[in-house]
Amino acid sequence: MNLFVVSLSALALSLCIGVGIGHAQQRFAPSADGQEITDHKTGLIWLRCAEGMTWKARSCTGKPFFSNQADAASRAKSTAAADGKPWRLPTMKELSGLVNMREADENKAAIDPAAFPATPVARFWTSTSAGTGYFMFVGFVEGSAGEGARNSPGAVRLVRDAK
Repeated sequence: MNLFVVSLSALALSLCIGVGIGHAQQRFAPSADGQEITDHKTGLIWLRCAEGMTWKARSCTGKPFFSNQADAASRAKSTAAADGKPWRLPTMKELSGLVNMREADENKAAIDPAAFPATPVARFWTSTSAGTGYFMFVGFVEGSAGEGARNSPGAVRLVRDAK
């Protein structure tokens, strides 16, 4: 009788493990078309490619769009108007949450390369103001953050809330 109970317990445990109970859900999940990435940790949805780049097959291709901060904000508005989704520039906290220091290298960006392939090793604008004429950026060069004059160049990655 005890052998039967132990066998059922082992079977139940193996079934739980087999269906993934106890395993963490993967943080980033691509949309069906690969254009967007859902971040299960934050509930945000990101465009997979930096602005100016295009998702093709398994990577982002093309030349990234670099602009001043005001043009980056305008780009977010025009992208939102074009596809009907509420795209915007991320806040400093949101964008810095994508930094992955394990990936930092002089030739590749400090960000998950599977979720955000071919990310430019560059500074990206945020919507967070740092005072008159300055905005915060996240540098995916080495995962740094700082403030920059709003007229200096930066790359653009757009985000929206999942709701």
